[in-house]
Amino acid sequence: MTKQSLSNDDYQSLKIFLDRHFEWYAPKYPTTPPGSPSQFLDRIETTSLANAKKGLQMAVNDIVEDTTDWTPEQVAAADAKFTAAGTFTLSEVRRRYSKKYLQILKRGVIHSETEYYLVKGISDGGGLEPGATESTQLQAMLNDFEARLAASLKQKPTASE
Repeated sequence: MTKQSLSNDDYQSLKIFLDRHFEWYAPKYPTTPPGSPSQFLDRIETTSLANAKKGLQMAVNDIVEDTTDWTPEQVAAADAKFTAAGTFTLSEVRRRYSKKYLQILKRGVIHSETEYYLVKGISDGGGLEPGATESTQLQAMLNDFEARLAASLKQKPTASE
């Protein structure tokens, strides 16, 4: 997650996002503490809101990292669930808080399939206005990667050659 300051409104919305992600996607173990992650953050808030925000940022960064290999279909399904819950979508969280995404965006080139699926999920997630500069840049990056991939597949000899 970037070092940007987390507004109180975003903090509250991200707490809902974290709870829903934990409920729907996080594995549960016998040692998993009772209650929701936001209840834990609420206890930290009583002594330090800044520390609670830091903890939330670390948890959100973990979610972004844990979902980097999700397919666009998995991301779209998750986005629909998060939207219905009235919180940020996974695509929006990835767009706003993923260090890797920000690095790719700054670089302007997709280097791997993992990066491709991250950018594709964000692009297809509906969190960007069509025609916006960032949306246009993402589409150009996706098209470039797809063209390079197609060209490399054409150059590889097949088993029958």
